[in-house]
Amino acid sequence: MTITQMQYFVAVCEYGTISKSAEMLHISQPSISLAIKDLEEQLGVTLFDRENKRFQLSQEGKYMYEVTKDILTQINALEVQMKDLGKHRNQLCISVPILTGMFMLNLFMNDFRKEHPDIYYIIRQYNSPKAFKSLDDGSCDVAIIVDEGKLPGNLEKRPVFSSEFVFCVNPDNPLAKEKAINIVDLKNAPIILSQENSYMAKILKTAFYNANSVPNILMYGVELSLIRNLVSSGQAGTFLIKELADTWPEVVTVPLTEKIPITFSLVWRKDKFHNKKTHTLIEHILLKSGHGPGGRQAGV
Repeated sequence: MTITQMQYFVAVCEYGTISKSAEMLHISQPSISLAIKDLEEQLGVTLFDRENKRFQLSQEGKYMYEVTKDILTQINALEVQMKDLGKHRNQLCISVPILTGMFMLNLFMNDFRKEHPDIYYIIRQYNSPKAFKSLDDGSCDVAIIVDEGKLPGNLEKRPVFSSEFVFCVNPDNPLAKEKAINIVDLKNAPIILSQENSYMAKILKTAFYNANSVPNILMYGVELSLIRNLVSSGQAGTFLIKELADTWPEVVTVPLTEKIPITFSLVWRKDKFHNKKTHTLIEHILLKSGHGPGGRQAGV
Protein backbone atom coordinates (compact mmCIF):
# COMPACT_ATOMS: atom_id res chain seq x y z
CA MET A 1 0.00 0.00 0.00
CA THR A 2 1.49 3.36 -1.04
CA ILE A 3 0.84 6.89 0.21
CA THR A 4 -0.48 7.77 -3.26
CA GLN A 5 -3.02 4.94 -3.11
CA MET A 6 -4.15 6.11 0.32
CA GLN A 7 -4.50 9.71 -0.94
CA TYR A 8 -6.60 8.61 -3.94
CA PHE A 9 -8.75 6.38 -1.73
CA VAL A 10 -9.46 9.19 0.77
CA ALA A 11 -10.26 11.59 -2.07
CA VAL A 12 -12.90 9.22 -3.50
CA CYS A 13 -14.34 8.75 0.00
CA GLU A 14 -14.70 12.50 0.47
CA TYR A 15 -15.73 13.60 -3.03
CA GLY A 16 -17.96 10.61 -3.82
CA THR A 17 -17.01 10.09 -7.48
CA ILE A 18 -13.92 9.30 -9.51
CA SER A 19 -14.47 12.32 -11.78
CA LYS A 20 -14.72 14.82 -8.92
CA SER A 21 -11.69 13.30 -7.18
CA ALA A 22 -9.64 13.48 -10.39
CA GLU A 23 -10.65 17.11 -10.86
CA MET A 24 -9.64 18.07 -7.31
CA LEU A 25 -6.33 16.17 -7.47
CA HIS A 26 -5.54 17.38 -11.00
CA ILE A 27 -4.94 13.88 -12.35
CA SER A 28 -6.68 11.59 -14.86
CA GLN A 29 -9.71 9.49 -13.90
CA PRO A 30 -8.07 6.21 -15.02
CA SER A 31 -5.19 6.83 -12.61
CA ILE A 32 -7.57 6.91 -9.65
CA SER A 33 -9.64 3.96 -10.90
CA LEU A 34 -6.52 1.82 -11.35
CA ALA A 35 -5.13 2.82 -7.93
CA ILE A 36 -8.40 1.85 -6.17
CA LYS A 37 -8.61 -1.44 -8.09
CA ASP A 38 -4.98 -2.33 -7.25
CA LEU A 39 -5.58 -1.44 -3.60
CA GLU A 40 -8.61 -3.71 -3.34
CA GLU A 41 -6.70 -6.59 -4.99
CA GLN A 42 -3.70 -6.13 -2.68
CA LEU A 43 -5.89 -6.11 0.44
CA GLY A 44 -8.38 -8.74 -0.75
CA VAL A 45 -11.42 -6.67 0.21
CA THR A 46 -14.06 -4.58 -1.52
CA LEU A 47 -13.67 -0.99 -0.37
CA PHE A 48 -16.58 0.50 -2.35
CA ASP A 49 -20.03 -0.64 -3.38
CA ARG A 50 -20.39 0.85 -6.87
CA GLU A 51 -23.87 2.06 -7.76
CA ASN A 52 -24.69 4.37 -10.69
CA LYS A 53 -21.10 5.60 -10.89
CA ARG A 54 -21.23 6.68 -7.24
CA PHE A 55 -18.98 4.96 -4.76
CA GLN A 56 -20.49 3.96 -1.43
CA LEU A 57 -18.08 2.76 1.25
CA SER A 58 -18.39 -0.87 2.30
CA GLN A 59 -17.97 -1.79 5.96
CA GLU A 60 -14.31 -2.59 5.29
CA GLY A 61 -14.00 0.68 3.37
CA LYS A 62 -15.40 2.71 6.29
CA TYR A 63 -12.82 1.24 8.63
CA MET A 64 -10.08 1.79 6.04
CA TYR A 65 -11.13 5.43 5.60
CA GLU A 66 -10.96 6.30 9.31
CA VAL A 67 -7.51 4.77 9.76
CA THR A 68 -6.11 6.07 6.46
CA LYS A 69 -7.33 9.61 7.15
CA ASP A 70 -5.44 9.64 10.47
CA ILE A 71 -2.28 8.26 8.84
CA LEU A 72 -2.31 10.94 6.13
CA THR A 73 -2.89 13.67 8.75
CA GLN A 74 0.16 12.47 10.67
CA ILE A 75 2.24 12.29 7.48
CA ASN A 76 1.28 15.86 6.56
CA ALA A 77 2.06 17.09 10.07
CA LEU A 78 5.42 15.34 9.99
CA GLU A 79 6.27 16.92 6.65
CA VAL A 80 5.41 20.41 7.93
CA GLN A 81 7.41 19.90 11.12
CA MET A 82 10.47 18.54 9.35
CA LYS A 83 10.46 21.38 6.84
CA ASP A 84 10.17 23.83 9.73
CA LEU A 85 13.10 22.17 11.51
CA GLY A 86 15.15 22.39 8.35
CA LYS A 87 14.26 26.03 7.85
CA HIS A 88 15.03 27.02 11.44
CA ARG A 89 17.86 24.63 12.21
CA ASN A 90 20.16 27.53 13.14
CA GLN A 91 17.51 29.62 14.85
CA LEU A 92 16.37 29.59 18.47
CA CYS A 93 13.49 31.56 19.93
CA ILE A 94 13.64 32.23 23.67
CA SER A 95 10.96 33.84 25.82
CA VAL A 96 12.19 35.72 28.91
CA PRO A 97 10.49 37.75 31.67
CA ILE A 98 9.77 41.38 30.82
CA LEU A 99 11.93 43.18 33.42
CA THR A 100 14.54 40.56 34.22
CA GLY A 101 14.93 39.15 30.72
CA MET A 102 18.29 40.70 29.80
CA PHE A 103 19.74 39.76 33.18
CA MET A 104 18.70 36.14 32.65
CA LEU A 105 20.09 36.10 29.12
CA ASN A 106 23.45 37.46 30.28
CA LEU A 107 23.49 34.97 33.14
CA PHE A 108 22.84 31.89 31.03
CA MET A 109 23.57 32.77 27.43
CA ASN A 110 26.91 34.58 27.22
CA ASP A 111 28.96 31.37 27.13
CA PHE A 112 26.45 29.65 24.88
CA ARG A 113 26.57 32.44 22.28
CA LYS A 114 30.36 32.21 22.16
CA GLU A 115 30.24 28.43 21.75
CA HIS A 116 27.57 28.63 19.02
CA PRO A 117 28.21 31.77 16.97
CA ASP A 118 26.27 30.34 14.01
CA ILE A 119 22.90 30.43 15.79
CA TYR A 120 20.46 33.27 15.15
CA TYR A 121 18.43 34.21 18.26
CA ILE A 122 14.92 35.60 18.52
CA ILE A 123 14.17 36.99 21.99
CA ARG A 124 10.60 37.59 23.17
CA GLN A 125 9.75 39.33 26.44
CA TYR A 126 6.56 37.62 27.64
CA ASN A 127 4.71 37.11 30.91
CA SER A 128 4.09 33.48 31.87
CA PRO A 129 0.69 32.95 30.15
CA LYS A 130 1.99 34.38 26.88
CA ALA A 131 5.21 32.35 27.20
CA PHE A 132 3.15 29.16 27.65
CA LYS A 133 1.12 30.00 24.54
CA SER A 134 4.29 30.60 22.50
CA LEU A 135 5.63 27.21 23.56
CA ASP A 136 2.33 25.53 22.78
CA ASP A 137 2.05 26.96 19.27
CA GLY A 138 5.75 26.41 18.56
CA SER A 139 6.66 30.08 18.04
CA CYS A 140 9.22 29.81 20.88
CA ASP A 141 11.54 26.89 21.65
CA VAL A 142 12.14 27.51 25.38
CA ALA A 143 11.09 30.04 28.00
CA ILE A 144 12.52 31.37 31.24
CA ILE A 145 9.63 32.38 33.49
CA VAL A 146 8.90 33.62 36.96
CA ASP A 147 7.79 30.33 38.49
CA GLU A 148 4.15 30.48 39.56
CA GLY A 149 3.89 26.78 40.35
CA LYS A 150 1.09 26.23 37.83
CA LEU A 151 2.08 24.65 34.53
CA PRO A 152 0.07 23.27 31.54
CA GLY A 153 0.33 19.50 31.27
CA ASN A 154 2.25 19.48 27.99
CA LEU A 155 5.12 21.55 29.43
CA GLU A 156 8.13 20.61 31.52
CA LYS A 157 10.12 22.92 33.79
CA ARG A 158 13.24 23.02 35.92
CA PRO A 159 14.13 25.77 38.43
CA VAL A 160 17.25 27.61 37.27
CA PHE A 161 17.60 30.68 39.49
CA SER A 162 16.50 31.62 43.00
CA SER A 163 16.67 35.07 44.50
CA GLU A 164 14.88 37.57 46.73
CA PHE A 165 13.54 41.08 46.31
CA VAL A 166 15.32 44.17 47.62
CA PHE A 167 14.09 47.75 47.66
CA CYS A 168 16.00 50.27 45.50
CA VAL A 169 16.08 54.03 46.10
CA ASN A 170 18.10 57.13 45.35
CA PRO A 171 21.05 57.57 47.80
CA ASP A 172 19.47 60.82 49.13
CA ASN A 173 16.24 59.07 50.06
CA PRO A 174 15.91 58.69 53.89
CA LEU A 175 15.15 54.99 53.39
CA ALA A 176 18.61 54.51 51.91
CA LYS A 177 20.08 54.77 55.42
CA GLU A 178 18.10 51.80 56.71
CA LYS A 179 19.86 48.44 57.16
CA ALA A 180 16.60 46.64 56.43
CA ILE A 181 13.04 47.73 55.71
CA ASN A 182 9.72 46.27 56.78
CA ILE A 183 7.29 46.39 53.90
CA VAL A 184 4.81 48.23 56.14
CA ASP A 185 7.28 51.13 56.26
CA LEU A 186 6.89 51.56 52.49
CA LYS A 187 3.13 52.26 52.50
CA ASN A 188 3.66 55.98 51.78
CA ALA A 189 6.68 55.62 49.51
CA PRO A 190 5.95 56.02 45.79
CA ILE A 191 6.98 52.79 44.11
CA ILE A 192 7.19 51.36 40.61
CA LEU A 193 6.10 47.78 40.03
CA SER A 194 6.58 45.60 36.97
CA GLN A 195 3.81 45.05 34.41
CA GLU A 196 0.43 45.15 36.16
CA ASN A 197 -0.67 41.61 35.27
CA SER A 198 2.75 40.06 35.88
CA TYR A 199 3.39 37.49 38.57
CA MET A 200 6.23 39.63 39.98
CA ALA A 201 3.76 42.46 40.65
CA LYS A 202 1.31 39.98 42.16
CA ILE A 203 3.96 38.63 44.56
CA LEU A 204 4.81 42.12 45.83
CA LYS A 205 1.21 43.35 46.13
CA THR A 206 0.33 40.18 48.03
CA ALA A 207 3.18 40.90 50.47
CA PHE A 208 1.70 44.37 51.12
CA TYR A 209 -1.83 43.03 51.58
CA ASN A 210 -0.62 40.30 53.94
CA ALA A 211 0.92 43.07 56.06
CA ASN A 212 -2.43 44.92 56.04
CA SER A 213 -0.90 47.65 53.93
CA VAL A 214 -1.63 49.13 50.51
CA PRO A 215 1.27 49.99 48.18
CA ASN A 216 1.54 53.55 46.87
CA ILE A 217 2.02 52.57 43.23
CA LEU A 218 3.28 55.46 41.14
CA MET A 219 3.25 53.40 37.94
CA TYR A 220 3.67 49.96 36.42
CA GLY A 221 6.78 49.78 34.28
CA VAL A 222 7.82 47.51 31.45
CA GLU A 223 10.96 49.41 30.40
CA LEU A 224 13.86 48.74 32.74
CA SER A 225 15.78 51.82 31.54
CA LEU A 226 12.82 54.09 32.40
CA ILE A 227 12.46 52.55 35.86
CA ARG A 228 16.19 52.96 36.43
CA ASN A 229 16.06 56.66 35.50
CA LEU A 230 13.06 57.34 37.76
CA VAL A 231 14.65 55.57 40.73
CA SER A 232 18.12 57.12 40.30
CA SER A 233 16.58 60.60 40.01
CA GLY A 234 14.73 60.12 43.29
CA GLN A 235 11.18 60.14 41.90
CA ALA A 236 10.27 56.67 43.18
CA GLY A 237 11.63 53.42 44.56
CA THR A 238 11.28 49.97 43.09
CA PHE A 239 11.70 46.29 43.90
CA LEU A 240 14.30 44.26 42.02
CA ILE A 241 15.85 40.86 42.48
CA LYS A 242 19.05 41.33 44.46
CA GLU A 243 21.49 40.29 41.74
CA LEU A 244 19.98 42.68 39.19
CA ALA A 245 19.91 45.53 41.72
CA ASP A 246 23.64 44.99 42.35
CA THR A 247 24.29 46.03 38.73
CA TRP A 248 22.82 49.50 39.41
CA PRO A 249 25.65 51.34 41.26
CA GLU A 250 23.81 54.67 41.23
CA VAL A 251 21.06 53.43 43.58
CA VAL A 252 21.05 52.03 47.10
CA THR A 253 19.58 48.57 47.69
CA VAL A 254 17.96 47.86 51.03
CA PRO A 255 17.02 44.30 52.07
CA LEU A 256 13.57 43.49 53.43
CA THR A 257 13.16 42.31 57.03
CA GLU A 258 10.69 39.69 55.79
CA LYS A 259 12.30 38.16 52.73
CA ILE A 260 10.20 37.80 49.59
CA PRO A 261 11.72 34.94 47.58
CA ILE A 262 11.36 34.44 43.84
CA THR A 263 12.25 31.53 41.58
CA PHE A 264 12.82 31.44 37.83
CA SER A 265 12.35 28.26 35.83
CA LEU A 266 13.26 27.01 32.37
CA VAL A 267 10.22 25.65 30.50
CA TRP A 268 9.86 23.68 27.26
CA ARG A 269 7.36 21.43 25.46
CA LYS A 270 7.87 17.84 26.59
CA ASP A 271 5.69 16.37 23.84
CA LYS A 272 7.46 18.10 20.96
CA PHE A 273 10.45 16.95 18.93
CA HIS A 274 13.31 19.39 19.55
CA ASN A 275 16.26 19.78 17.22
CA LYS A 276 19.83 19.36 18.44
CA LYS A 277 20.37 23.08 19.03
CA THR A 278 17.36 23.29 21.35
CA HIS A 279 18.47 20.20 23.29
CA THR A 280 21.95 21.67 23.61
CA LEU A 281 20.56 24.99 24.90
CA ILE A 282 18.35 23.26 27.50
CA GLU A 283 21.28 21.16 28.72
CA HIS A 284 23.54 24.24 28.85
CA ILE A 285 21.11 26.29 30.97
CA LEU A 286 20.39 23.39 33.33
CA LEU A 287 24.10 22.69 33.76
CA LYS A 288 24.92 26.34 34.41
CA SER A 289 22.04 26.63 36.86
CA GLY A 290 23.17 23.61 38.84
CA HIS A 291 20.35 21.36 37.69
CA GLY A 292 22.48 19.41 35.24
CA PRO A 293 25.43 17.06 35.86
CA GLY A 294 28.23 18.87 37.67
CA GLY A 295 26.43 22.22 37.82
CA ARG A 296 26.24 24.73 40.65
CA GLN A 297 22.83 26.21 41.36
CA ALA A 298 22.63 29.83 40.23
CA GLY A 299 21.42 32.43 42.68
CA VAL A 300 22.09 30.28 45.75
